[in-house]
Amino acid sequence: MMMLSMRSVITLFLLVVCPLGGHSQVNSKAAVSGSERIKKIDDTLSALVADGFDGVIFIKSKDTVLLHKAYGFADRASGRTMKLDTGFDIGSLVKPFTKAAILKLQERGKLSTSDTLSKYFKSVPEDKAVITIDQIIRHTAGLPDSFGSDYAVMTADELLAKVLAASLVSKPGEKRNYSNSGYSLLAMIIEKRSGKPYEEFVRKEIFEPAGVRRIGYSLAGWRKADLAVGSFDGKPWGTPLDKTWAKDGPYWNLRGNGGMLATAEETSRWFEAVLDGKVLGPAALKEFLDSSSGISQTLGLRVVGVVGGNNVFNSLQYSVIEPDFHFQLASSNSKQAAEDVWLKFRDELFALAKESSPAVKNK
Repeated sequence: MMMLSMRSVITLFLLVVCPLGGHSQVNSKAAVSGSERIKKIDDTLSALVADGFDGVIFIKSKDTVLLHKAYGFADRASGRTMKLDTGFDIGSLVKPFTKAAILKLQERGKLSTSDTLSKYFKSVPEDKAVITIDQIIRHTAGLPDSFGSDYAVMTADELLAKVLAASLVSKPGEKRNYSNSGYSLLAMIIEKRSGKPYEEFVRKEIFEPAGVRRIGYSLAGWRKADLAVGSFDGKPWGTPLDKTWAKDGPYWNLRGNGGMLATAEETSRWFEAVLDGKVLGPAALKEFLDSSSGISQTLGLRVVGVVGGNNVFNSLQYSVIEPDFHFQLASSNSKQAAEDVWLKFRDELFALAKESSPAVKNK
C-alpha cells in the first residue's frame, strides 16, 4: 500500500556526502548549451520517457539557463504532453518556505526561534513545553512524523491535539527525527504571529519578493488542466486538486509541510532569490543556511539541496551557492522518480557546477 504521508520523508543536504560516482515532447524556451554534458543529460532523460519518466528539468548557471525542457506526458491516459509550465506537487520543498516565513517574522520581532511551544499553545504537556521553534526547524524536537494520510480531513485544532497527546519519539534536542507534523505547527505559529492565513503570509512576504507567483495552494490559481496527472505503478493517481481539500488548500496534515503546486522553474528561481538575499535579510539568511546547507565533499563548496514527494510526485532542488548554480528536476510518475533519475547524470551535473566556479573548475 502506498504511504502518502511519507512525502519522501527526507529533506536533506543533497550531495554533501555523496561522491561522484516512446514519446518525448520537448518544449524549449531558452537556448540549450551545445556542451556534451548538457547533451548527455538531455539524451538520458529523453531515453527514460519510454520507461515512464514524465517531468521537467531546469538548470541555470549565473544568468544563463543551460537546460529547460519538458519530457513525456502531463497525462499519459489522454496523451497530454508535458510542458515547461506544467504544475507539480513539490512535496517537502514547502518546508524551506515555512522556515523562511518563520525567519521573516523573527526579523520583524514577532517571534524568536528560541521560543518554546508553550508560548504559542495552551496546555502543552511538560515533555513538549520545552520544544523550541529551532528544534522543530531542524527536526530535533522529537515530534512524531505525521498523523494519517496527506489528504485526511484534519483541522488545525485536531492536529494540534494529536501532536500534544502523542508520545515523543526522542527527547527534544537529542537527535534528528523527521517530522511533517512539526512543520504544520510552524504554520500555525506563522498564522498566530502574522495575523494572516499561512498561505497569504507566505505568498506576500516570501514569494512576491522572489518574483514567483505560481507556487502555492489555492492562491496560485492552479487548474486541474494545468497540472501533471500523477501516475503510480502504471495507474493514474490524479492531480492534488482531485483529492480532498478545504476551500483554501489541503487540510493540516499537509499544510505548511508539503503539497504546494508549482512549476520546476519557479521553484528553482525561489531558491536562487533566497540565496541572492532578495527574500531574507543577512542575519536571517545566515540562519536559514545554517540549517539548510552543507559543504559538498565533491565540490568543496556550500550547497543547499532538498527533495520532496509523495511516492507519485517527486521534486529535487540543488543549489551551489558560491557560483550561483541551480538545478531542479520534477517528476510525476512513480516509475521514474526525480531523486532516482538524477543519479543517472549526476557526474555531468557536478561537472557543470564545477565549471561555474573558478575556485574548483581546474581541480
